Amino acid sequence: MKTKYIYKVLIGLCVVFCASCKKESANIFNMFEDVTVTFNNSDPRCVTDYKVINDKEEVWIDFTLNSAKEDMYSYVFEVSAGTQQSTRYTIAITDPTQRRNFSAVIKLPNTTFPAAALRDGKQSYRICALNEKGVYIGDGYKKVTVDVNPSFMIYANRDIFLPDTVAKSLPSFFSLTDATGFSYTNAAANAAKIDFGIYRKPGSNSTAQTPTWVVNLYSPSVATNPLTVYDISGFSPKRTTKFSQPVTGQATAFLTTAISGSSIETLAKARAITFNETTQTLPANGIAAGNAVFFLTPEGKYGMMYINAVTADLQKRPYVNVSIKVQR
Repeated sequence: MKTKYIYKVLIGLCVVFCASCKKESANIFNMFEDVTVTFNNSDPRCVTDYKVINDKEEVWIDFTLNSAKEDMYSYVFEVSAGTQQSTRYTIAITDPTQRRNFSAVIKLPNTTFPAAALRDGKQSYRICALNEKGVYIGDGYKKVTVDVNPSFMIYANRDIFLPDTVAKSLPSFFSLTDATGFSYTNAAANAAKIDFGIYRKPGSNSTAQTPTWVVNLYSPSVATNPLTVYDISGFSPKRTTKFSQPVTGQATAFLTTAISGSSIETLAKARAITFNETTQTLPANGIAAGNAVFFLTPEGKYGMMYINAVTADLQKRPYVNVSIKVQR
């Protein structure tokens, strides 16, 4: 009984001690209320909360920062899109008279903030105030969101087989407008859809001991058919899609730069899109993994075809796996 009594006393003392040490913790939901952000509607191009636009339209973020208790020395412009990690730009507030009340207008697109490039789908923006030490002091718990209407189509992981010259049944012709493949046996009947075919030949660095293959593409409207075993002279009508030569190292551009119809067009126009066929002689420079071919369809649509892999299936039939982005 004595032991039981001592045990109860110790528990009581612990409760009293803990109660005397209790402190009120900071509430994150009200600890930054001294800073407010107002998104102003000074122009029809302004976004104050949520705005739907079309590709190539301009957006303004007209904002005012107010700090009740602490001077502001800079602000952060934060950009969030999809599942990507947010990108932050820090801009100094250089005018001492604007330490407690600061206004500015950010116009998009803007080359100063490349991550803020307008893209298809939703993208959100926040403005955060920082003090003299660069410490966050508030963002008014606000953000604005821009939603860009779809301006391009994307077709992921489409297989294009190298020609089989016997059965001629593998889809080695391709349509860029709907990402459909055609074999030689049904190509003539679908000539109005076909933008190109692919073939391979020994690379200029190929030897008997170490053979290599370079893959190229050709338009049905090419002057001289590079694959004479497939007679395309009877294809009608023949589409006149133009191509660039393959460009190496385009993974980042395809994933993060080609994000709207206008950005795809900008990327494409930086290349010479004047060819009816690609004419590379080294495997790494042709239709190879990591490379991309830019194109312009007869309808005036720019696009980008990225080569994911050049490989073979379980039956050892070689094929090219591609992903495509093309303007609507």
